[in-house]
Amino acid sequence: MSSPDHRAAGDPQRPFGAPLKRKEDPRLLRGGGSYIADMKMHGMLAAAVVRSPHAHARIISIDTSEAERDPRTRAVLTAGDLPEIEPLVCIDAEETTKPFNQPVIAGDKVRYVGEPVAVVVASDRAVAEDIAELVLVEYEPLDAVVDPERALDDGAPIIHSETNLVDTLEYEIGDSEGAFDGAPHVISERFQTQRYAGTPIETRGMIAEWDERTQSMTLWSSTQVPNTVKGFLAERLGLPGTAIRVRVPDVGGAFGVKIQIYPEEVLISFLAMRLRRPVKWIEDRWEHFVATTHGREQIHDLEIAFDDDGQILGVRDDCITNTGAYLQSLTLVEPFIGVAMLTGPYAVPALRATSRVAITNKTPMNPFRGVGHVQAAFTMERAIDMIARKLDLDPAQVRLLNMIPTESLPLARGIGNVLAGEIVYDSGDYRRCLSRALEISRYEEFAANRERAREEGRLIGIGIGAFVEETGLGPYESGTVRVEPSGRIVVLSGASPSGQGHLTTLAQVAADELGVSIEQVDVVVGDTDLIRWGVGTYASRTAAVGGVAVRNAASAAREKLLRVAADMLEADASDLELAEGAVRVVGSPGSSAPLAEIASRVMPGEELPVGIDEYGIEATDVYHPSSNTFSYGVHISKVEVDRDTGMVKLLEHHVVNDSGTVVNPLILDGQVQGGVALGVGGALLEEVRYSEDGQPENPNFMDYLLPTVETVPIIEVEHMVVPTPINDDGVKGGGEGGAVGAPAAIANAVADAIHPARVNATPLTPVRVFAAMAEAGLVSPLGSGR
Repeated sequence: MSSPDHRAAGDPQRPFGAPLKRKEDPRLLRGGGSYIADMKMHGMLAAAVVRSPHAHARIISIDTSEAERDPRTRAVLTAGDLPEIEPLVCIDAEETTKPFNQPVIAGDKVRYVGEPVAVVVASDRAVAEDIAELVLVEYEPLDAVVDPERALDDGAPIIHSETNLVDTLEYEIGDSEGAFDGAPHVISERFQTQRYAGTPIETRGMIAEWDERTQSMTLWSSTQVPNTVKGFLAERLGLPGTAIRVRVPDVGGAFGVKIQIYPEEVLISFLAMRLRRPVKWIEDRWEHFVATTHGREQIHDLEIAFDDDGQILGVRDDCITNTGAYLQSLTLVEPFIGVAMLTGPYAVPALRATSRVAITNKTPMNPFRGVGHVQAAFTMERAIDMIARKLDLDPAQVRLLNMIPTESLPLARGIGNVLAGEIVYDSGDYRRCLSRALEISRYEEFAANRERAREEGRLIGIGIGAFVEETGLGPYESGTVRVEPSGRIVVLSGASPSGQGHLTTLAQVAADELGVSIEQVDVVVGDTDLIRWGVGTYASRTAAVGGVAVRNAASAAREKLLRVAADMLEADASDLELAEGAVRVVGSPGSSAPLAEIASRVMPGEELPVGIDEYGIEATDVYHPSSNTFSYGVHISKVEVDRDTGMVKLLEHHVVNDSGTVVNPLILDGQVQGGVALGVGGALLEEVRYSEDGQPENPNFMDYLLPTVETVPIIEVEHMVVPTPINDDGVKGGGEGGAVGAPAAIANAVADAIHPARVNATPLTPVRVFAAMAEAGLVSPLGSGR
């Protein structure tokens, strides 16, 4: 609990709320980062994975004899060499979910290009890759299916058993039939969001080291969830938890694709145990495209009922998610959030949504940045604009009319799932957020210039993307705060960063509570031997859950500091304050004790002060949030579309974001801007493409396009602050909203520019945009012109 005398966030003398530069950056900018690929160990070997070239095939035989005869070979591993190991786990499965889980290595059948069928170990990666080509696998190709609708049709190739339908999620709020029966207007549309990849600058990697003396394993991994990996390995390798240590060095980006437990964690660890040597595996970029989980691919068949004023009366949605060949750890998050968060900030009295999950012969899918929210916002925000077009109303006014008023919050939406619990919007002011976004983007001015530009032959447009995002997910996070005899503060957190700035923001929380500068605080993350309990980093949860745990632990350490100092200063604890690295008597700054002196007073070897019953100044908190927090925002994008090519140029992008109380506005700005860049990729460029027989068509950076400095405009970000009541600091999540609002805003801006062309799918590539313009008669199909 925070102390009652804390000053408001934003006080320039208070670290909490200050735009401090990141503690991590000087070392990283000087090239002092330490990543898995940089690490070397005595006697270390390298592994290469033999992967299926087929999307769907039976394995007839695997001949490893030639590979094993090669004198450079240290090991070859196939399914036949492993003991019986349980497949990868899906932790959000419902009782009705089909158990289509992935084995750690294929034994009888492969179901996507890139599935592991063997692993080869040699002295270095290049040699291992050469030897991997000597492993001869005989396949019997089977018919593949990559389209999720076709996969659910009668007669489609069955990928696992009986059916390709993983599960059907159904949700209903209010009287949807009545809403549609009496509605003056109903529109319907199919909205499609493509499959794309996380593509962090650092691919996945790991080093497993077996200690024969202690019979224990250390796994160095570029994961977001070290404690989860530890628990999984203990179960799959038959080791006690005390025999496994997972350590995470610097991680060069993750965006969610590193929360999944992958086959390689088990395979590389097993090989290290067998060989009694450290074994390293680093994913190459082709492997990243075919073997690391994808996200997003979803279809929404939406109907929306509304009256003459544009008031929404009801929504019906039939959603299909293409989850790829297997369930993954959080497979149902995408289909759940894609429909559960569909209504966003709008007061929709009736909703009926069906969300089907289909298995296909594509790389498995799992959450990454903005999971489900991207599709929900794109679908609903395009529908809002369609209502406005139908009634000849301004899209902003339709939104303002339908937004949930502040006085209705908190608001239970009547929907929940097995992991996230019930959706209860906690706090916000959606209308003020939209109004401010319209103001800073000069919305009315741009709209007034639009028709003049069109008369001049220029196609410009402006679009709005509003969203509400579920953040701060539990079930818990841990924080430990220790005051060392040196006076330095050590913070241990179960959150595990991949570039977000945890070492700074968590230091700000502890420093704020203990009255020190952040330079006096050392944050330790990513080591399961030091951090007993931890969930990890995903779902915009570190500040809202991990930060609260650190705050609570620091508060408990603070109370002990005050009690010890009270004895030393012969004062009452209520008369003391912490400031500038010392405890002092209020009103008598000359009567004080430095933190180092106080911590030394309760070290072993000294007699403890009266009332103090344990040595050291240390406290641990495991914080279980009572509910999730709900961030929100409004994006407004301005674009110009080239009539001759269909190329979309982003002119400006504005964001008003509410993540509750802001720990560090400088870092939050970066998180929002980085999210927008990812959203630009999703809106305009990125798509993992497959042929009809399941072959990836663009698993490289020549053909898979990413945003660059030329495609991302200047992004103006402004923060609203409506604190959440869920935690004492009022903090909500902030890491994903940029990725959620941007695609919807950009798509609406493009639709505005090329009206009346149909815009219902991303990415809005030049080919897709030009085809839409041609279909609408804006250009000739064979060339430019009206």
